[in-house]
Amino acid sequence: MTAAVNGVFPPGEKAPSFDLPGPDGGAISLPVRAAAGLTLVMFYKSSCPTCRLTVPFLQRLHEQVGPGGGRVVAVSQDGPDGAASFALEFGLTMPVAVDGPGWPVSRRYDLVSVPTIYLLKADGTVVRSLTGFHKEALQQMANDLAASVGAAPPALYRDGESPPEFKPG
Repeated sequence: MTAAVNGVFPPGEKAPSFDLPGPDGGAISLPVRAAAGLTLVMFYKSSCPTCRLTVPFLQRLHEQVGPGGGRVVAVSQDGPDGAASFALEFGLTMPVAVDGPGWPVSRRYDLVSVPTIYLLKADGTVVRSLTGFHKEALQQMANDLAASVGAAPPALYRDGESPPEFKPG
């Protein structure tokens, strides 16, 4: 595995695998070799304004592609109670994993900022990655995820919403 560059693993590289608990005690693992398509994983911290901007769009993506096998996973840096509180606040139904004390998985990913988002193949190979919120890049990731499970391109942004084109993490 090559080291991350500027906090992200480039396309074609293998992202580190992990096994993390969810706030409810369940377990979440990456990569997901039995996955039907791609997996989108986002690292976040609840105090991050850009994370708070991004999460509702990823929840919307989960709702649109999850039933067809598309996988959206959030990795919290807030501990079990913080992750559970954040999930409740945002009405999250997508899987949420909890990074451990000192953020060992986030450190293996060499994160520079949150949110950091990866689109991964079933074997953990990076297809796309981004840091911060990029409206167009996030929609492209969503389109790729949907296409990987034979779903229609998802509508991340609704009429009347005006998310910024870019917001750094």
